[in-house]
Amino acid sequence: MAITKTVEHTAWGTLVIFSQTSAANTAQTCSTDALQAYRLLFTTCNYSAAPTQAGVTATFNAALGAAFDTVLNTGTANAQATVYQPTLPITLRATDAIDVAAPAGGAGITSSVMIYSLATNERRGL
Repeated sequence: MAITKTVEHTAWGTLVIFSQTSAANTAQTCSTDALQAYRLLFTTCNYSAAPTQAGVTATFNAALGAAFDTVLNTGTANAQATVYQPTLPITLRATDAIDVAAPAGGAGITSSVMIYSLATNERRGL
């Protein structure tokens, strides 16, 4: 499972989408690449059928270390679709990341995770 990065230039900025689809009954974690600064717009996770596991978790993975990592959202267990949209702006420095963890769904069930963000002008390391 490889994470795909799609970049689209729009009138309101550069939209960057990170996506990944799992094999059947396989847990996955999709993450932003931490190569540049982003503003998180929202995350989605869709299962091909109702999963048999705990909910999807979106986590802020801080470059400063695990003590600064923060769980942003945990979806409802057994939910076929989970969306997280922050209520306040979340801007990632160039070395931070967002991780979306989708548990294995069950026999024959796949999951698709997408992270939507806007590229910002912050330079790496600042």
